[in-house]
Amino acid sequence: MARLADATTVILPTSISENFLLDSKQLESKLNEKSRLLILCSPSNPAGSVYPKKLLEEIAKTVAKHPSLLLLSDEIYEHIVYAPATHTSFASLPGLWERTLTVNGFSKASAMTGWRLGYLAGPKHFLLHVKRYKA
Repeated sequence: MARLADATTVILPTSISENFLLDSKQLESKLNEKSRLLILCSPSNPAGSVYPKKLLEEIAKTVAKHPSLLLLSDEIYEHIVYAPATHTSFASLPGLWERTLTVNGFSKASAMTGWRLGYLAGPKHFLLHVKRYKA
């Protein structure tokens, strides 16, 4: 989709030694004035990694330095988290609601995978431009 929008993608590698979590310093080194969207998935599949709140706060500080950067937060597995991990929504962090689009749904947590029921949550000024998809 990024290529269709004539965008350049930058993939930040993660490693098993870091539990497949993005390093905020590495993120900072890759962002510039052209950066527009950060896609974050927590909890993630298939690795099962869950971003701890402290790391999300570090990433949030990095995002705050880039006023043109928006965040797409995929949280479809938020209810499939095992202790001691806990889920924190990126949009719940101070100052980030206005810059975050959250993708979620009912299918995974409610064992309705064939139904493909999902939703997008975010600030009204973004959602007004989203068109409904009808199958």
